[in-house]
Amino acid sequence: MPEEKRNKENRISTFVINLVASAINGTTPNVTADSSDWDEIIEFAKKQSVLNIIAYSCEKLQEKPDAKTMKFLKEFRMQKMVVEAQQEIEFCDAMDKLEKMQIKHMPLKGYIVKNLYPSPDMRTMGDLDILVEKEKCDEIVAAFVSDGFTNCADGDLHSNVERGNAYIEFHRSMVNEKHETLSAYFGDGFSRAKLSDGYSFRYELAKEDLYIFLIAHIAKHYRYGGTGIRSLLDLYVYRRAYPEMDYDYIRSELEKINLRIFQEKIEKIADDWYSGNFDGEFDTVSSYIISGGVYGTESAPLLNTFIQDNQGNVDSRTKARLWFQTVFPGKELMTTRYPILKKCIFLLPFFWIIRFFDTLIRTPQNFRRSVRNTTEILKIDDALVNAQRDSGIDKL
Repeated sequence: MPEEKRNKENRISTFVINLVASAINGTTPNVTADSSDWDEIIEFAKKQSVLNIIAYSCEKLQEKPDAKTMKFLKEFRMQKMVVEAQQEIEFCDAMDKLEKMQIKHMPLKGYIVKNLYPSPDMRTMGDLDILVEKEKCDEIVAAFVSDGFTNCADGDLHSNVERGNAYIEFHRSMVNEKHETLSAYFGDGFSRAKLSDGYSFRYELAKEDLYIFLIAHIAKHYRYGGTGIRSLLDLYVYRRAYPEMDYDYIRSELEKINLRIFQEKIEKIADDWYSGNFDGEFDTVSSYIISGGVYGTESAPLLNTFIQDNQGNVDSRTKARLWFQTVFPGKELMTTRYPILKKCIFLLPFFWIIRFFDTLIRTPQNFRRSVRNTTEILKIDDALVNAQRDSGIDKL
């Protein structure tokens, strides 16, 4: 990336982070922006899902953006307030319904954290996460569909329903089973929880255990897709709300799931960013975090998996080998697709040409995806490799 472009991106990121810190801490922002930067400021803040937060701080800026931009920010903030109110109603109704159905359930992540922000609408939510008993998930979805919700999707980890601005994810477990270390640690989630006061089927995690889950959730996104500045803001807000947490317990538990080093790194970044007056110095890990959106970038899972599979040794030779294997697959793959090669392997070069045009004509989407993925991997640089290495994340 050219130095001038990198410097501008860092300047935009620093400005947004300082505006977010001012809103969270209730202080007057001591920053200024060039009038020509506001389109990029808004784009970055929206990508990171903090635009409604900086809208609060912009009201206190000494040098405000133009009237049109201020009007847009105010309207955007008001829209998020309406959405938050609608989501709150639907979420409370959903949990009341699960209580009446006598099904164990527990709210997760965003719903808990949003109420720790100065105003709950600051913490927007794309979906509403509720952990439920795995074997009753189908029954739950059917009951909500009968109440007017639409069944959106069913996955390995959760089933989704939606109505209006409420998009509810009923989680069968806290962590996908493919993440063996985290899945073994959290189990079904309820084994680490206790009943909420006044309820017979609603559960909650201890503050320390929820914090451990937040760290694990961020680590999972960081390793397999990337994460954004709002995830670290959640940690900052959570720690500020509960300074009495047992950090000896938290550290010892994170050690068990190999996330102790990652915890130290992201807590330091969160404190640097949100304690006030961030100076704009980004290290390898923080640079990676600001490079994506709230859930990272589309190509990040592929790239990070490739880096992990090659143990960080992603030099030009490794990438060239990948390109060659993509264009000229080996004997095993080719004989499976073209059985005649089992008897006539000398025809392999000829069938490489056949495969190219066969894929291009019959499955153009696969051809485009293969080209795109290979191109993305060829662009892996030391910065991305170092971002994974320096995170301290091992196997999840």
